[in-house]
Amino acid sequence: MDFERTQHVGHYGVVFTLIHFTVQPDDAASLRTINLPEITKGHFEVIRLIEETYERMLAQGRPCRMVLAVSQPVSRNSADMLNDQRATIGTLVGSIGGKLASPLGSIAEKIAGTTSASATKNRLPTFHSGDVIVSIDAQVSGGIGPQRSSASLILKVNGGR
Repeated sequence: MDFERTQHVGHYGVVFTLIHFTVQPDDAASLRTINLPEITKGHFEVIRLIEETYERMLAQGRPCRMVLAVSQPVSRNSADMLNDQRATIGTLVGSIGGKLASPLGSIAEKIAGTTSASATKNRLPTFHSGDVIVSIDAQVSGGIGPQRSSASLILKVNGGR
């Protein structure tokens, strides 16, 4: 596998290294041996993410083009902005949930709004200074047509969730 690396500055100043590579059918068995110098902690989790994404693609003898994005450790300022976005999304979903329940009365509207906002915020990740964001995007062409899959994870600086 040949690896091509580029840099990209994402939202809120988060800097990513993009690693482009193609997994040929004969390379699938060697995914576990990929060396990623960008990952200093959590290498096993990233390799597992790559393997799971490749398996989900069901490439069946076709090349699978992958792009792995690995952020530099998130700064305190960037983490705060990402967490503010998390709160905004939770509030928006809560508002929509409340409006959907409004025909049932104001009490149902408040309960639905609060419950949906809380559930949304609990499912969205919280970022901390030093966390590393990892994302993978995979694409296979041919067969029934182009297929895409993506997944992501956060490597916590302190090993927590």
